[in-house]
Amino acid sequence: MSLKLKIRLSIFLLLLLLLGLGGAAHFTINYLEEGGHTLEPSDFNMARSTVLAFLGAGTAVGITMMVRLPRIVVRPLYRLTADMEQVAGPGPTNRVGVGRHDEVGTIAAAVNHVLSQAQDERHAILAELFTERIRMDSLVRSLDEGLLLLDEQKTIVLANPVACDLLGLSPTDLVGKSAETVAAKHEKFRELLVPLAEANLANDDVPDPVFDFPHKGSSPHFQLSISPIENTRHRPGAPSSPAGHIFCLRNVSDFKKLDELKSSFLATISHELKTPLASIKLSLMLLQNERTDAAGRQRLATGIAEETQRLLNMVGQLIDVARLDAGAGIKLNPKDMELGEVIRYALQTVHPQLHDKQLQLDVQLPDGLPSIHGDVEKTSWVLINLLSNAIRYSPTGAPLVIRVVPWGEVVRVSVEDCGPGIPAEYHKRIFQRFADGPSHTAQGGSSGLGLSISREFISAQGGQLWVESQPEKGSCFLFTLPISA
Repeated sequence: MSLKLKIRLSIFLLLLLLLGLGGAAHFTINYLEEGGHTLEPSDFNMARSTVLAFLGAGTAVGITMMVRLPRIVVRPLYRLTADMEQVAGPGPTNRVGVGRHDEVGTIAAAVNHVLSQAQDERHAILAELFTERIRMDSLVRSLDEGLLLLDEQKTIVLANPVACDLLGLSPTDLVGKSAETVAAKHEKFRELLVPLAEANLANDDVPDPVFDFPHKGSSPHFQLSISPIENTRHRPGAPSSPAGHIFCLRNVSDFKKLDELKSSFLATISHELKTPLASIKLSLMLLQNERTDAAGRQRLATGIAEETQRLLNMVGQLIDVARLDAGAGIKLNPKDMELGEVIRYALQTVHPQLHDKQLQLDVQLPDGLPSIHGDVEKTSWVLINLLSNAIRYSPTGAPLVIRVVPWGEVVRVSVEDCGPGIPAEYHKRIFQRFADGPSHTAQGGSSGLGLSISREFISAQGGQLWVESQPEKGSCFLFTLPISA
């Protein structure tokens, strides 16, 4: 039964009793007016009893309705309020109890529907937040930079695997611990907190400090940058303070190596320039000496020409590197050419070096070799550079092999020597600018630009240049060029 119907029936019952009381009183009055002289005491008592009965019943019903009707109306509302407070509080309850199918039950059902929709939206939001948390956690873990996060109280709330590996601590030794507590036991972590105490933050005028982690082997240099976290709860007008700080340890070992390589390059290039210049100066002094005969002057002039050509080659390499760095690219003059002619020109150029080392040259050039499409000058330069390197690192009297073979749609050229070989970890590095192989110091200097420029020249012609080598087993440098259409 609905609440509305209960109220209507209660009011109808009270009205019915009041009408009965009024009707009985009206009937009694009329009866007295019409035949009051013959009124018997029994009739009077009956009328009075009837009126009193109706009056008592009406009073009882009225009192009952006065007590019960508010309860009937309010009790379901109280129950609904209590259920809603229970739903809003902590705990597993997420539904309002529907006791009866009345108006309050309808409201409870509507509230349950709204709660169901809110629950679905909450689950969707939680799933999205969980997914984003997994993504962020995966991102933080996959970073190749060390990451530490400190909150306002300088408590460590995050430490990715790289940071843990650098500090030599497990996540349980860092996360949830006070930075001061960890610093008291760990010297390297204490050093990381020094820039924060000195307010050396990222994007300021003070350079970010670089820390060394010797256990990282070939990559021990990491630069620390500290970034404050913006406080979103900051009230306007109140003193601003960050909500924490992010410590980022970035691997700068490659930049350190580059600086070292550039320093080594400057030292090497200075030596390479000084040697021919000193030889030219000495030769000029001997030329000015009147006691030098004609044959001696000719030898000195030849030596000056060779040293001058050496200087020109070195300056040409520097110019090529400068043009590549400026984005000017490589100017090619491609045309069909015969590799045999290129090889003969390169061998003629390096013949004095071959003769001095007494190398056993073996040129394997098959008959019917197709023409290739490329730049004659650049290809000759690459082959001369590879041969010069092979001669430099080959022992006296060792074999030196030049092999040319068709290789699908390209022709492959290889230069094989019997030098000290190159470990696998140097196979990519030797093609970088200012870099050289592990035998650089022992075998005498070079600019460290030849292989880098050679790869640029070959790549610009649509080919590839790489090395195959093992320590103590010699080296084989190979490059490919496309066959003419």
